[in-house]
Amino acid sequence: MVIKKANKEALTAAELKEIKKHLEELKADAAARLKDKKNMDMPEAEVGDPIDDASKSLDKEILFELSGNAHNTIGQIEAALRKIDKGIYGYCEYCRQPIPKKRIKAMPFARYCVNCQHSTEKSHD
Repeated sequence: MVIKKANKEALTAAELKEIKKHLEELKADAAARLKDKKNMDMPEAEVGDPIDDASKSLDKEILFELSGNAHNTIGQIEAALRKIDKGIYGYCEYCRQPIPKKRIKAMPFARYCVNCQHSTEKSHD
């Protein structure tokens, strides 16, 4: 008879419920920030010098980048919520080992454990 040790990194149902609530709050916050950014009016001046034009162009570029980051964050949060619903949340997508609870608390939409995250970042350098 094989006796399995209780996995100290496995999340309890109560922890999953709390994480799901937190993820939903993060998603709502990111969506609200994205909506606010989209609603920002960047008035076009009828007459402006090259410095004004450059400043407006930079503002638009920053706004576009922030919107892209918000979309990415929302996508990661939605993926984590789907994993919770499927019962596969909290496991590294690469090595399939449980992601440490400390990492999940710090980054609830983490896809990889620290070692695998580090490896993927090194391979992209």
